[in-house]
Amino acid sequence: MKRAVGIDLGTTFSSITIVNADNVAHPIPNAEGMFTTPSVALWRDGRFIVGQPALDSVQAASGEERERLTGALIRGVKRMMGRPPAGGLVSNGYRTDPIEVSAAILAKLVHDASLLLGFPVRDAVITGPAHFGDRERSATKAAAERAGLRVLQMINEPSAAALTYTHGQQVEPGAALVFDLGGGTFDATVLQLGTQGSRVLATKGIEELGGINFTNALATFLRRRYEMETKTAYPNDSAAYDQLVNVAEAAKCRLSAAQSTRVMLAPPHSVPLEFEVTRKQFEGLIGLLLLQLQVVVEQTLERAHKTPSDIQRVLLCGGSSRIPSVQEMLKRFFSRLPETTLDLDLSVALGAAYQAAAYAEVQREEPGQNGKRQDALQHAPALQLLAEAGLVIDCVSYPVGIAVKNARGESVKLVMLRPGDALNAWSQPVPVRILGSTATFPPVDVYAGDGTQLLAKDYLGQISLALPPGTPSGAHATVMMRQDGSGLVQIQINLAGRDLPGNLQRI
Repeated sequence: MKRAVGIDLGTTFSSITIVNADNVAHPIPNAEGMFTTPSVALWRDGRFIVGQPALDSVQAASGEERERLTGALIRGVKRMMGRPPAGGLVSNGYRTDPIEVSAAILAKLVHDASLLLGFPVRDAVITGPAHFGDRERSATKAAAERAGLRVLQMINEPSAAALTYTHGQQVEPGAALVFDLGGGTFDATVLQLGTQGSRVLATKGIEELGGINFTNALATFLRRRYEMETKTAYPNDSAAYDQLVNVAEAAKCRLSAAQSTRVMLAPPHSVPLEFEVTRKQFEGLIGLLLLQLQVVVEQTLERAHKTPSDIQRVLLCGGSSRIPSVQEMLKRFFSRLPETTLDLDLSVALGAAYQAAAYAEVQREEPGQNGKRQDALQHAPALQLLAEAGLVIDCVSYPVGIAVKNARGESVKLVMLRPGDALNAWSQPVPVRILGSTATFPPVDVYAGDGTQLLAKDYLGQISLALPPGTPSGAHATVMMRQDGSGLVQIQINLAGRDLPGNLQRI
């Protein structure tokens, strides 16, 4: 059995997987015997309770205690990675942040897996949305390291799902679209499939569009129906809202298999009401969400220079892609049925396990200086080995550049890396002049995003470098940039013919 694991750190559920001796990936059950762990945390008695035990603690309480614990339960931190809410997060009076909560979720996955496997889990490939930028990826890596993990690579979720779909299969060369609709995020990715690995051509996503949005649309409908029929306002407290969302989530799932379902709303200290909801009613609520999904698919195809007729396979992943109207939308758009042969909840995590196993193998075949291991994904030969192993090679998925002065002396953004560029490939050099006597490199600000405008929300940090002693005033240097195999920004500075690693001081 391989010792490196794959982890899908999801918005609503997370899972951990490993490749067995027969080279087949399988999920590792948690201490509760489940293959997926709810991505929730509750601070209690000086520590985080994570997953189903946290939910059980809330359910076991009653009255005011249940109301308090419901408000203390932390959910959906994946959407906050790299962009923590002002004031942070609070659970039972304990102030925390998305990185610490994510670390607690990862720590539970690793702890439970280590007990079952019989050895400590240390190395992992972790998945993330393809549209995640440097800030979100850096935060995810920091959470994993805080949980005691060595991150071999962060792989995009659609690419991981493509690995699962193609592993051990006779792959027909052609273009495929991976449609990844999870609990909290959405990505569309176009790949060129091949007999010796596949390459990502384009990817695009929406950070805050996922199954939660579909659930919330239904929850709003249920609340209005309740108020209309009972002539009373739905209670405005945490426990009542939590019940409303749970009922809507369960009804949404049932409507994927049935044309109608009955729901019961029984908020505390209020009139209960039972009524029927149909799939047709639900579909009428989510029309705008479906349109948003289709627009992203169209934009992804445009980036890849493909048309719907060029796509030979439409591969689904993410539990929310089960929604019948989502599949019907894709069927109409591509004139073909999307493929749903895999467990949509686990396909991403299973693909991460395949990447982890291959990555560990490549590291053994790519010794560094003095025989020491090196980062396999920093070297073109290693990338080729991964491709020959039948794996997926990603591309740059978000634009990034630096602030420069234009001819009018205005500060603007010069985009150095664009979506579709190769990972681990240095950009064209940008000249920088060192003015005055200084021991450090002149400040250069790094921004994500398209266009030339410098926006505070896109600011990533500043390049820093201690200059070699004796660097003369007026010396010329160049800055180059790349995204590594995990999609993280790296900087290189050339000064007087010497390549020096620049440091991105992230905010």
